[in-house]
Formats: sequence, C-alpha cells, structure tokens
Amino acid sequence: MKDQMDTLLENFERQTQQLRDAQAAAAETSAELTSSDGLVRVGIDAGANLTKLEFAANAFERTTPAQLANTVQTLVRQGTLQVKQKIADLMAPITEGLPDLSELVEGAPSLAGLVPPIPEFTEEEAPAPRPESFEEGGSILRNEQATPPPMPAPKPAPKRVRPPRDEDEEPPTSWMTRGD
Repeated sequence: MKDQMDTLLENFERQTQQLRDAQAAAAETSAELTSSDGLVRVGIDAGANLTKLEFAANAFERTTPAQLANTVQTLVRQGTLQVKQKIADLMAPITEGLPDLSELVEGAPSLAGLVPPIPEFTEEEAPAPRPESFEEGGSILRNEQATPPPMPAPKPAPKRVRPPRDEDEEPPTSWMTRGD
C-alpha cells in the first residue's frame, strides 16, 4: 500500500509540474496570419485578443473597404481558432492517463463522465459576406436590408383655447403673461 501511495504521489507531482509548464506555454501562445492576397496581417494572443493589424501599402487600391473588413474578420476568427487549438494540444497530454477515482479508492464512484473531452477547434462555416456599401446594405444604424415603411405623419396637437374671462375680473399682473 505504501509503494502504491508513493507512486501516486510521484505521479501527482509530475503531473502538477506538467500542468505548470503547459500553463506557462499556453500563456505565451499566439498566432500570426496573413491573407492569401497578402493585403492583411493579424496577430492573436493567448487570450484571443487582436495584437497586430497591418495592411499592405496598396491595400486600399486593390480592394474595397467591405472586402478588407471581411478579410480582417476571417483572419481574426481563424487566428483565434488556431490559438485555442494550440492551447488544447498543450493541455491534452496532461489529462490523458489520469487514473479515475474508482481506480484509486475501492467502492468510489467513477468521475470519468464528469470531465468533458477537450474539443477540436476547427474552422466553422463563414458568415455570409457583407454588402459592398451602406447603400446596398440598408441603414448604418440598424441591421436592416430593406427600406422600412415610411412613418405616418404625426397628428397636429389640438389648439389650446383660453377660457373666457369675466369682465369684472382683473387681468393678471404677472410678467409671465401678456395680460390679454
């Protein structure tokens, strides 16, 4: 029993060190991508943050702003997925071969189903391309593709009518009224 506990303790210490090393490597993970046409370059850090965005000197001469925006979005999405996959690959060896609780303690429940597998981060279907210009794509303030129906004209406010004054009544003396 003592040998078994010593072995478990050694494995635990080794796996703890592996986890520290993997966490340090994951914190340094990044991705840098360049578009196929060479017009855009992006950098993504371990937190999936955009760290670099560069355009070729002639990018605005060779493409439209809408196409350039699409290229940037695609590269950022691909870079984020690359970083996530690199981190998943760093963590995968640590979780492999871990003994289950039922293997360590007789009669204990199995915890194998509680730990989800590390997912594969693959490119998902790209969103539909955006229109070339705001005129083609609807309102800049709303995500609309068609022109909304015109608003009905507002109804005029009813005219205020002063109640008639008695002739015996004195006119108001306030500077805020005209006295009529």
